[in-house]
This record gives sequence, C-alpha cells and structure tokens, in this order.
Amino acid sequence: MREQLLRVLVIAATDGFAGALPLSGAAVRVLELNRHLAESDLGVQVEVLLYDRGRSPGSEPVAGWPFPCTYLSPGDFCSPQRLRQLVLERRPEVLVLDDSALVVRCGRQLADLVGASLVYEMRAVEHEPLLSPRRRVGVQAEAIQLADAVVALTGRDLRHAVDTGAGQVSIVPAGTAPAPVTGGWVQEGPVAMAADFTRSGNAQALLTLHARLPQGIPVAVYGRFPPSLPPTVPRFELHGPVPDLAAILTGASAGIACHSEASGMRAQVLAYMAAGLPVIATPEALAGFPRTWEFALVSEQPAMADLPSLLDQLHGHPSRARARGRRGRRLAEGPLSWGSIATRAASAYRSVRPARAGSQPRSEVQALAERAITGGQPAGASPLSPVLGPGSGRERVTAS
Repeated sequence: MREQLLRVLVIAATDGFAGALPLSGAAVRVLELNRHLAESDLGVQVEVLLYDRGRSPGSEPVAGWPFPCTYLSPGDFCSPQRLRQLVLERRPEVLVLDDSALVVRCGRQLADLVGASLVYEMRAVEHEPLLSPRRRVGVQAEAIQLADAVVALTGRDLRHAVDTGAGQVSIVPAGTAPAPVTGGWVQEGPVAMAADFTRSGNAQALLTLHARLPQGIPVAVYGRFPPSLPPTVPRFELHGPVPDLAAILTGASAGIACHSEASGMRAQVLAYMAAGLPVIATPEALAGFPRTWEFALVSEQPAMADLPSLLDQLHGHPSRARARGRRGRRLAEGPLSWGSIATRAASAYRSVRPARAGSQPRSEVQALAERAITGGQPAGASPLSPVLGPGSGRERVTAS
C-alpha cells in the first residue's frame, strides 16, 4: 500500500531572489530542496510561503516553482493574524520555519493551531540586523527550545542546538545538482569568484586579488558589487548576477570562495564542486563541508592575502588541480546531491515528535523577536546572555 503523503508547509524568508543569481545559500535551498521533495517519490507534499526581503516594491515575483508557492508581503510576514489564516487554510502536519524571530514570535502558536509539529531549520543569525549579535543568539536559542525538532545544516549547528536544549536534531546539509560534464576542468580557463561583494570581507578579498593578480591567470567575478569598484584591468572581468552560475563555470580553472563569516554550507562552493573545479576558500566558506582537504586549498590570511600564491600553486600543478576537481565532483554527485539531501529531509520531517501544545516564549525574548521583524523598539527589553539556559525535553538526538 502506498504510504500516505505527509503534508509539509514551509514558511521561508530570504533575500536571494531579487537578482538573477541567487547568491544566497538560503535562496538556493528554498528552491532546490523543496523542488526535489516535490518531484521525488518520498511521500512528502510540500508547499512554500515565501517572504523575499530582496524584492523591490512593484517587481514581479519569481514564478515557475515546481511546488505551490505563495509570496508574502512584508505586512503578511509581520502579521500573526494573516499567517494564522494561511496556515488554517492549508492545515499541514509539519510546519517548517527558517526564521528564528518568526519561530519565537508566533511559530509555536501557528503549529498548535492545526496540531502540526514545529520544525525550526537553523540559519545564521545575521538576518536580524537591528539586534546585537548577543541578542540574535538569544532569539535563536529560544527558537530552538520552542520547536519540536531542529534541522541543522552543519555539525557545528547540531552541537549548538543540543547545547541549547533541542529535543530532536537532524543534520540536513545543503546540496547541489551537478549538470552533465561537457568540457571539464580547463587549466587555461578563468578563475571564477562569486559572492556578494557589498559585504566588506568579500570586497576586501576582491581588492586583494585585483591588486595582486597573478601573471597569466584570467579572473571572472560574479555577483553584487558596491557603487565604487576598482578600475578594470586586463584579464580581470567584473560581471553582475547571472541566471545560472553552474552554466558559466564550464571551462573555468578554479573557484574562489572569499567569505569571512561562517553560516552553513556555501552555495558557491557547492556550485564549484558540481562543475568539477578545484576550490580556493577561506575556512569560513568551507564550514560544514566534509573532507575539504580533498577538493580545496584553504586561505589562512586575512582578506585572502595569500590568494595569489595559492593560485600559483594550483596552476603550477595541473594534475593535482584536476584531481581536486574530480574529488569535489564525486562528493557533489553522491552525499551532497539534492536527491540525497531531499531523502534526509523527508526522513527528518517524518520522524518529528508530537507537538508540545502550550509552549510559550519568554516575554523579553518575544519583544526582541518582534523588534527584529518590525524594526520597533521593544518596551522594557533587558539584555540577554549569549546563550539562554537549556530547556527541557532533551529526550532524543538523531543525526539523520
């Protein structure tokens, strides 16, 4: 007998779909994980309510999703009443939220409204810029304790969730979808560097490479850029967002990931691996990846000051570079393929324990979560410790 479909509703917030290239790993995950859940035979019926912070007023939303997708306006996302209506209309069995402030603000109540299990999919806590880093961690800790289960993207996230009091944790990392290899690795091809260069750390690495470009190595840079850019020089091409990062990596010689903050597995690194490219990356950009020594060279200096010498090292040993690319590709085709990741996600959703009706966030953390959404100043909010005290219910920890 065919197993009954599990109804899963995902409420996701991302800033990655405004441009042509979803540089945000969260944006790629919303599309690809749920695409594979919807198109696979895993017994999961998924629907997404998506709040895209990057959409400008009046712009057309991204269409053509392979699953039901409803775009939320800022007013919808900030309104518990509107979210209650949307959840009641869909009556999911599992409610998945990826925004810590939303979990604290009304996640538990939304799940209890329809008797659903509440899953918090952990993200970096950088999405609440109005809060200090200490308070962001406090809101995330409360979200972990309120959820029935936590989906962690890396082992570091799993340890944090367990230490904070999560009852059930499953590791469901990011993934990739390798395209058929056409040209493979090309030693004379350009080095690809994709990032959001409006971030200071990424911009500084770009300036390092621009100032000390190795002789004879062309560089192609993709992403969002600040208003002021260095003057163009030969063999150093600046491109904006592109529709498909994987497509432009064909014929490249390496991929550079210059990120200075660790926030889960980077979509850019996964794209480089899927294209069969050797990777040069910061330790932060490689957070969560297995066996990094097989496919990557690690930059250990601030702003990737050692990047030129690492490029020389890579291009000076083509057989080693080609081998790194092949090993990364094998990881992308196996445990880090979206098909494998979707199977793990389906297992995590099916294993979630029953809802804990009546759980409520503490009032001071509730105020902080509301401030992160609306930008208002909470009345009487008090400072929080970096990680709140552990909650109850540490019955079972799994690594699916």
